[in-house]
Amino acid sequence: MNALDPIARDGLLYLSAADVERAVGSEHTLFVEAVEAALRAQAADDVVQPLKPYLRRPDRPHPTDRIIAMPAYVGGEVHLSGIKWIGSAHDNQEVRGLPRASAVIVLNDADSAYPVAVMDGSVVSAWRTAAVSALACRHLAPEGRRLAILGTGLLARTHLSLLCETWGRPEAVEVHDVSPRQAESFARWAREEHGVTVTVHDDAAGCLRNADVILVVTTAPGPWIPAEWVPRGSLFLNVSLADPMPDVVLASDKVVVDCYEQVMRPGKLLHTMAQQGTFGPERCHADLSQLVTGARPGREKPEETIFFNPIGQAVGDIACSAAVYRRAVENGVGTRLER
Repeated sequence: MNALDPIARDGLLYLSAADVERAVGSEHTLFVEAVEAALRAQAADDVVQPLKPYLRRPDRPHPTDRIIAMPAYVGGEVHLSGIKWIGSAHDNQEVRGLPRASAVIVLNDADSAYPVAVMDGSVVSAWRTAAVSALACRHLAPEGRRLAILGTGLLARTHLSLLCETWGRPEAVEVHDVSPRQAESFARWAREEHGVTVTVHDDAAGCLRNADVILVVTTAPGPWIPAEWVPRGSLFLNVSLADPMPDVVLASDKVVVDCYEQVMRPGKLLHTMAQQGTFGPERCHADLSQLVTGARPGREKPEETIFFNPIGQAVGDIACSAAVYRRAVENGVGTRLER
């Protein structure tokens, strides 16, 4: 049954970034619940998720200079189709005074295929990314609560907020950014918003030295973090994908991904390692859906060093957008557009 059919006939619902925030309010765990629902549908083979195409210009070679199309259908309790169209330019903030990434999401009724909503996707994307990491922490983090963050942009903020709610307030937060001003701004925000103890480091190695969980959310164009910086028994959240050197993966006791097929894309770390013969499916302990459903174990020993490599799945974006859409309809948020 699709409860959205009557709403679909009412026209398109447009949600701005402010509308998305207003619909969700302070209940950001909604995104964790939505991603978990998507992963359970994925485990039940009740999703359709084509490989996402990247639109790149040859004169813009930086790895974050691209627009990605991310279509998916999510079954189960979500039962919606849609697409996220997300663009990124590494120099947006410095050159144009704009955030690095921007996105729009279109949701379609799963049965009629009619579009039912168009929304700003930047907020959804940032919280979905953090929700995936929060679920990874639930299953893979050690008992310690020392968090190290490399990169202090929007994703650092959504991650810290969700981790405080779902993983527990960190006993210490260590941060490093190539922009000291941005790092200090993040530290002030974190202290005021979450009451955490934050230390800003001039060097990345010092930032990671005592970490239990390492969160990497930078725009670095290539690998620069060696295995010797990663403490034994820690969880490495490789959110920005390009930062770790291959020896970080090789030194890990477990490698977990969000989706093996999506992660093994040309140019990505694990695919490059596979081409070199140093990584393959036998080295991948599990994908996140297997941890959520209990098909595979998460952390089994305190001393395990675990590497989590999410590529970012459209199924998570669509599930999160569906949750936002339904909340907006319930609360009368957004603008109706005629067809």
